[in-house]
Amino acid sequence: MLRLDEIENYQDFIAGYDPTLEEETAILDQHEPGDEKKKQWERVKAVIPNLNQDQQLFIRLCIKYAFDYGRMAWHIGGISDYQVARKVEETLKCLKALITDTEKLNRIKKTSRFSFEGDISSEQASILQMRYELQYSFSEISAALNLNQGYIQQAFVAASLKIRKTKIR
Repeated sequence: MLRLDEIENYQDFIAGYDPTLEEETAILDQHEPGDEKKKQWERVKAVIPNLNQDQQLFIRLCIKYAFDYGRMAWHIGGISDYQVARKVEETLKCLKALITDTEKLNRIKKTSRFSFEGDISSEQASILQMRYELQYSFSEISAALNLNQGYIQQAFVAASLKIRKTKIR
């Protein structure tokens, strides 16, 4: 027979676990992987704030419930595990795209395979680098720089006429 007065903090024992009291940052920092995994995890944590709130919720629930869609659906309430699986799939695609784009943009800042000689602005140089190094289309460049696609094309043509492209080995 169990006697409640012998249990320390028996109120907590009776009430059970309250997930609302748990800090969300503890969910994201709960495991200790190797160096490579830590670097990958840091990249993921860096782009999570760029996701919308629903996507951030699904990422946290995936981590908390180890991708158990049934438990995630129960936690959210009013949603089937199939719908949770679809939302998680969409969220992971978006997260992967964010990480890939961030890595490409960081790579363009660090190393350049092309050197441009001529009098061009930094904006034109970044357009040329995105076009040549990252093989971005004009629409992708306009989305990345938040500029009009027509303006991007005009700046590209103007910069192309001003410079002489030399490849660095």
